[in-house]
Amino acid sequence: MTQKRKLRLTTRFQEIYDLLSRSVEKDGCFIWKSSDRKRLKIPVMVVQISNDQSVIQVRQSSIHESIQMGEVLYLKLPFRDAALKTRVVERVGAKLTLEFPVQLALEEGRKNPRFYFHPSEEKNAQVRTLVNRAKVLPERLHNVLVCDISKGGMAVFIPTQSRQFFDVKDKIRLTALGIHRFDVLLRGEVLFKVPFDIKGTLANRSGYKIGIQFEQELDQASLERFLQKRNLFSITDEQIVRDEGFRREIVSHMADIKKTLSSRKAFKELFDAFDRSKAENHYLKQHVHLLCQVMTGLGTRLGWISERSVDKLIYVAYLHDVRFSAMPHLARIQNKREFEKLKHTLTEAEQKAFLEAPMYAAELARMDLESYPDAIKILEQQKELPDGTGFPHGMSASFIAPLSALFIVSHYFVDYVIDHPDWTARDFVKTYQHKLKGQYFQKALRSMIE
Repeated sequence: MTQKRKLRLTTRFQEIYDLLSRSVEKDGCFIWKSSDRKRLKIPVMVVQISNDQSVIQVRQSSIHESIQMGEVLYLKLPFRDAALKTRVVERVGAKLTLEFPVQLALEEGRKNPRFYFHPSEEKNAQVRTLVNRAKVLPERLHNVLVCDISKGGMAVFIPTQSRQFFDVKDKIRLTALGIHRFDVLLRGEVLFKVPFDIKGTLANRSGYKIGIQFEQELDQASLERFLQKRNLFSITDEQIVRDEGFRREIVSHMADIKKTLSSRKAFKELFDAFDRSKAENHYLKQHVHLLCQVMTGLGTRLGWISERSVDKLIYVAYLHDVRFSAMPHLARIQNKREFEKLKHTLTEAEQKAFLEAPMYAAELARMDLESYPDAIKILEQQKELPDGTGFPHGMSASFIAPLSALFIVSHYFVDYVIDHPDWTARDFVKTYQHKLKGQYFQKALRSMIE
């Protein structure tokens, strides 16, 4: 018994176009007529694809007079048993002009299924190119747009200005998929590099498509997490903020405070940088939005904040990661212990930025004549931990202010929600009640489930 071939139909224009482009001037293509019961295969060569990508031109190895205008044909490509249905638009001697297909069937010969993304999905990753002695280029972190991915590798889009950092056989490390960073970086090798244009939804962009093969398979959990749709930030859940009117009020306060900060000379440049790179800063923006709701919701439930305090916490949320406006990937490192694990993957400038972030934000607030009471203290203590392993001062629980403890608990919860789509407040408390000890920390945790 012969095993049935595993075929996959694709209607993705870019995938069809890529396979056709790779078939130009390649041997192994042939056509057959849909009406031919004996399926006489006629060898052809794909000559070109029209500039408007509406037709394909092929050349027959010998003239077959039986092929007529308007006739339906099937075209077999030399890659992965790919075949498509088309129609003859024009015939001049041995040359045929065929309609560009709307779908293509191909044998899925891969060990692992491959998942494709439309550019509008903005599926991003971070890769670090390693030192290339031949090109004398330094290691560098790149934010890239993922075109497709499987456990064995992925194809990514890079802008033209990054092309010198990627060549066939170059080594890379995958540092993050979407907002999720890897503790142990996944190594890979560049298999191909071809010119590639993205047209349409996100405006036209020219660059290159890079194929990367992983040295080890991507684990299933990381792949599934990356494939999930971005619905992790919808914190309208009653577990934390029960009052819909309160949520609307917080969102209104957030808009007012951001507008005020953006108008101040000391903050304008920072907020401009924050807004310039929407894809890279997606996590930062959503993170701040969620943090504002969680902090104010918990603070209100605890009775720790007044109307004035609401604005103060929103102010702190916007300022706390401001050091990372040009390095948004650093915001995903939760604490000093995690930083030490990832330190070897970061440049000296990135290490310095991470360690100075709390004092940097606190100093900005100190220079702001319209800052809020206690904001400086919260920003300075944002990375402290009750067991003394935090920074910059290594404070223990008894020296950490109540609103700082509220900020720290809320910050950990925000990252927990991001990393766990099926989150519940009870699961979070179970996970962190032994890690965040101390009077104010425990009060904040208990308030989440009472």
